[in-house]
Amino acid sequence: MSFDPETLIRKLRGLPAAQRYWVALSGGLDSTVLLHVLASQRGGLPGELRAVHVNHGLHARASDWQQHCVTLCASLGVPLECRSVKVEPAAGESLEAVARGQRYAAFRALLGPGDLLLLAQHQDDQMETFLLQALRGAGVRGLAAMPEVAAADGLHLARPLLDCSRAELEAWARQERLKWVEDPSNSDTGFDRNYLRHEVLPRLKARWPAAGDTLTRSARFCAEADGLLKELGAEDHGRYGAAETLPVRALRELSAPRARNLLRYWLQVRQLPMPPAHKLEEIMQQVQARADRNPCIEWAGAEVRRYRQRLYAQQPVAAVPREFRLRPGMAQELGEGLGVLRLMPASGEGLRAALCGPDGLAVAFRHGGESCRPAGRGHERPLKKWLQELHVVPWLRDRLPLLHAEQELLAVAGLFVCEAYAASPGEPGLRIEWLEHPPLH
Repeated sequence: MSFDPETLIRKLRGLPAAQRYWVALSGGLDSTVLLHVLASQRGGLPGELRAVHVNHGLHARASDWQQHCVTLCASLGVPLECRSVKVEPAAGESLEAVARGQRYAAFRALLGPGDLLLLAQHQDDQMETFLLQALRGAGVRGLAAMPEVAAADGLHLARPLLDCSRAELEAWARQERLKWVEDPSNSDTGFDRNYLRHEVLPRLKARWPAAGDTLTRSARFCAEADGLLKELGAEDHGRYGAAETLPVRALRELSAPRARNLLRYWLQVRQLPMPPAHKLEEIMQQVQARADRNPCIEWAGAEVRRYRQRLYAQQPVAAVPREFRLRPGMAQELGEGLGVLRLMPASGEGLRAALCGPDGLAVAFRHGGESCRPAGRGHERPLKKWLQELHVVPWLRDRLPLLHAEQELLAVAGLFVCEAYAASPGEPGLRIEWLEHPPLH
């Protein structure tokens, strides 16, 4: 079987029309073939053809590769945007994963609504991804490998070459006398993907010539199964009224596989990273813990806690922030997982604006011994008692922003304004806005 440019164009015409088609151009074989075909057939595309090159700066020849892309696009009359990114992985982070994250951030910053990003991964890339996921013990979501069409993180993308092998693309490129660049790191078999590419796939194809087609088909079946699991997760998510929190009874009433599926769906809706399998099992076990316990299960970028028979999922919450002053219109980051606090002028709501001096209001956090009378309540009590009555989750009680003036407690962000300091109807006020905070109750 040989590469057929007409099939590629028909495939793109079968997708929803885009205003602009952006080829992610590295300068390598795959993206060079994709760009050449589209440039020669651009009249068959409903929208404008463009290219984008992301320079990661990780190789001594990175500037040469960028210049190659500039020259190639100029020869084809295709507008090119070049973006440079910094790839600085922290300890324990994967260089490849960080580079990918920076690359996609550059794509998101460039592409607009109605744009389609075209990636040049081919069938061999799909095989490598499928095998890597299988070797890592992935479920159907991982084994679905790379989708042909996807919408994620504000990007609409397509991979129109997934049915084409690298050998087919290279044969066509040599026939057309195309020039491309080779990244020498692609031959380093110290990397798992390169080991599969150079040591494993050739032997698989020699023994099973149709391996590319069959593994790609398996990935599609896994993608279908994953879609069904998402539908089931959405059904259970709605059935149990899950939103910011998940009732523990859902995991007790459902079968174990279905409960795990609901947990994964709920975490995905919360836009949190998926836990390793052993952490997911730990959550399932902690559901059975004594009612007076408030367990916490943590993994990279997320944590799940239990309180009053509900589960709470969030980013790890930062340590208690330092005290600071807040002026109207000013926004203050409170730290990882705690959101942003700001004061906004508002008539007849929030705090009385007259309480705010030129330096703003002091924002502090619980030291113990505070007392107050929330607006609409008949008596004053220790703040500790109010937080218990309002069922504020224990891990946030010492992280609630407390607004003060002259040592007087004026308000507790996210909960209430104290009676004596609340703005009257029509009086200039300051609305306390605590944005993107974790669930409080």
